[in-house]
Parts: sequence; C-alpha cells; structure tokens
Amino acid sequence: MRTPWGNSDTLRERRLRPGQRLPAEEVARNQRERLFAALVAIVAEKGYDATRVEDLLDLSGVSRSAFYEHFSDKQDCLLAAVDAFLEPTVREIVEGDSRPHGEARARQVLDALIERIVDQPSAARMCFVDVFAAGEPAVEQFDRAIDAFQAFVAASYEEMPGHEGMPPEVVRAVVGGLRKVMHTRLYRGDQGELRELEPQLWKWAISYETPPDPLRRPRSRPSGAAPGPNGYDQAERILRALAAVVAEKGYQAMTVGDIASRASISLSTFYANFPDKEEAMLAAIDSGSAQMLATTLPAFRRGGDWPQAVRSAIGSMFAFAAAEPEYTTLGAVDIYAAGKRALAQRDQVIEGMQALLNSGYERNPSVPPIAAEAIGGAIYSLIYDQIKRSGAETMPEIAPLATYVILAPFIGAEQACAVANSDGRGR
Repeated sequence: MRTPWGNSDTLRERRLRPGQRLPAEEVARNQRERLFAALVAIVAEKGYDATRVEDLLDLSGVSRSAFYEHFSDKQDCLLAAVDAFLEPTVREIVEGDSRPHGEARARQVLDALIERIVDQPSAARMCFVDVFAAGEPAVEQFDRAIDAFQAFVAASYEEMPGHEGMPPEVVRAVVGGLRKVMHTRLYRGDQGELRELEPQLWKWAISYETPPDPLRRPRSRPSGAAPGPNGYDQAERILRALAAVVAEKGYQAMTVGDIASRASISLSTFYANFPDKEEAMLAAIDSGSAQMLATTLPAFRRGGDWPQAVRSAIGSMFAFAAAEPEYTTLGAVDIYAAGKRALAQRDQVIEGMQALLNSGYERNPSVPPIAAEAIGGAIYSLIYDQIKRSGAETMPEIAPLATYVILAPFIGAEQACAVANSDGRGR
C-alpha cells in the first residue's frame, strides 16, 4: 500500500543496519516513518479498533522497545501520524505561494486539497474517517486542522466581492459541507469522484454571499416534539437506554451489559430483541431518524411556499433535537465511532432529506447537482458543532443560520436572509 512515508511492503527493507552510526534524529525519523506507514496500511485493512501494536511492529520491522521509546500506545502513534500528514498538508495548501489572491487562490487550494486526498487515499481516510474511532484527542487534533482551513476560507471570502464580512458560522457551514462530501467519498472508497465534483463544489461554495442583515436567534424557543409515552415498548426502551449509555461512555466502550442495566432488563431480554450492540445501534439510528422525520415532514408540507416550508421544517427538526437530546447526539456525534454501516445508514437519512430541495432546483436549475449533498453536509456540520459546543437542547438557536445555508444558493442572500429571520410561519 502506498503511504506518505513509502510503500508498506518495503518497510522492513528500510531497517537500519546493525552498527550503522547515524545521528539520533535520523534514526528516530526512520523508525517513526516506518511505523506511520505501517499504521496507515493496517488501519486501512483492519480498522483502527482491530489494529494492534504487534501488527505495527510486524509490518514495520521496528522493535517493541523502539516503539515505546516514541509512543505510549497505538493512539499516541495515531495522533503523531495524523499530525505528520495534516500539518505539512495544511501548511502547503494554506500557507503556500500567496499569488494569486482571492478567488483564484482559493480555487487552487480546493484543487490541491482534492489532489492530496486522491493521491493519498489511505492516509486521508485515516484522518477523515478512522480518526473518530481513536477517541476525543484524535478528533480534536483533526478539528484543529479543519479550523486552519476554515480560517483560510474566511480570509479568501474577504477578498471576493459580495462575500466580505461573511459570518463565521456560514464559513463553518461551507467548510462542513465540503468536508462531508470528502468524508463520504473516502469511507466509500470513491475518492476519485472528487476530481469530477470539484467544479460543482467550487460553484456551490462561492454561491454564498454575505447576508444583508444579521441572522437572528429565535426570540423564544419553538415548542418541541411531544414527549413520548412513559410506557415505551421493550425494544424502544433498549434503544433509548443505548443512546443514553453512548452519550456517557462512547460507542466503543459501551457493552451490552451497560445497555441492559440502563434499560432494567436481563441480557437474555436484550438478545431476544437484538443480536449485538451494533444491530441495536443501527436500530437506534433508525428509531431516532423516523421520529425526527415524523415531525419534520408534516411541518414542511404545512409550510406554504417552498422557502417558508424549509424554514418551518428546520424549526420542527431542531425542536425535536432539543426535546430528544440523546437520540440527536447519537445520530449526529457518536455515530462516527460506530463504523461504516452506521455511517451509511446516517447518509440514507440525509439523502432522504435532500429531496426537500427539489423545489429549489425547479426555481434555480443553475445550482450544481452536488449542492444538495453539500448542503446536507453543511447542516450536519452545524448540528455537530452546536451539540459539541452547547448541547442538543440549544439546537433551535441555529435554525435561522441553517435556513440561510439551505436557501441562499437557490434564492439569493437577500430573500434567504429574510426567510431565515422569520418565525417559520412567514412572519
């Protein structure tokens, strides 16, 4: 496998010969690069959770004592590998030749980022996808790299007419949409599609102009979804218990015993409903999504003309999120650690919601086809960030922002801002 640190099948050949006198820094660099390359190759084959230190030693040819001189465990090795890949990548892309400026420079950076992903898909997949299985420190490290890219996008908007003073929340949404399209192609193994999608992604990203007025927070919190009955059926009790346990411990650390204890059932009762925690997780995603759609779609249909229908649907969706914080957190944040099946199931829900944009394309056929997926990713990114920062209970606060992000490419900044700042009923 090709990695930024050499092909994985040549790592043992790069071992230093006994008695070879080299500077300590060169010896350390040789060992670390071989371990990084081995980590990329094994994680690509087995996934992060199944990767063992012994696997890294076997493929790299680095001794156990040398490994522990550099790293405390495999997570520490991953953190170093992610930094070794992302730091020069971000520096090269964002801090490279400053000529040309503005729109031309930003277009070059998007091209370069996509080329880097396509050129090194295994390392990129480790950073964009597998990092979520490695715990919060790894996710935070990746997020810092995204923050640097976001700062570059914000500075680029300032140099484009009509984009000056772009709210940072809109910048974050645009970056989130780009990131989601890349993430999806990587975990599906379809990263080559990104080259073909680049012109559409660019057109979508620059379609956002600065809102003419500030996007206001709602004056009062919208009424939430009606609370469910106290007597949930057995399966639903299990799923709600799972969501609560994942919120406390994380998916990887959670056990079936934890779920059974929280649901006040026996293990045999759990296994009578679900074969394992993965299937229960998938069922919980289904249940939470179905309940969210049951409140969102009727609100959309009652919303009147299309822009107001979107505003009404977003208000209802975020009210549900506030009323069901554990289900919301499960589907928006904790899902990343649950594997490809959970991500694919999550994406089916997002794709279903993209159908709400059909009327937008009828109004403005010039909007690129990828915009629907990118907008879905942008909204998902806003939800993720809001939950991480303030909790799912505060989701209604960003309803105007999410509405603007959905509508602006189709109806323009002025009208989108007016609808976003309405109450969802045309006022």
